[in-house]
Amino acid sequence: MIKLVSIIILSPILFNLINSRIDAYRILKDKTIAHSINLTAYFLFVAAGYIYLRPDVTTIILGCLQAFFNRQVAFDIPLNLRRRKNDKTITWDYVSKANPPAAWFDRIEIKIFGRNGRKIALWYISLWLITIICLICKFGTE
Repeated sequence: MIKLVSIIILSPILFNLINSRIDAYRILKDKTIAHSINLTAYFLFVAAGYIYLRPDVTTIILGCLQAFFNRQVAFDIPLNLRRRKNDKTITWDYVSKANPPAAWFDRIEIKIFGRNGRKIALWYISLWLITIICLICKFGTE
């Protein structure tokens, strides 16, 4: 259970917090964000944990969903809070005002949720908690 919590749940949070600081710095310096590099690095980081744990398929699926929802919460919100230090118009639930946004996933979110960042955050937080509960219940039976 400790490996599950530390490798599958906590380490992606730490990765996302560090990555959000790096991206906030790049944004504040008017540099572009390499979304594909971020996604690839996150995928490899999460995959390394699964390679180490060698879990069953159900755990991998739940863990990947958890990592995805984690990314939307533990990356987006800290990024917005960090950016707010320089731009008071940015809130914790900020949604890109670009039309269309540079990130393809932002475009999908806007099509689904509109520009309601709170609805987006609530959706991801809820799904993240559900997947964590499922993982803990699954590991609790092993």
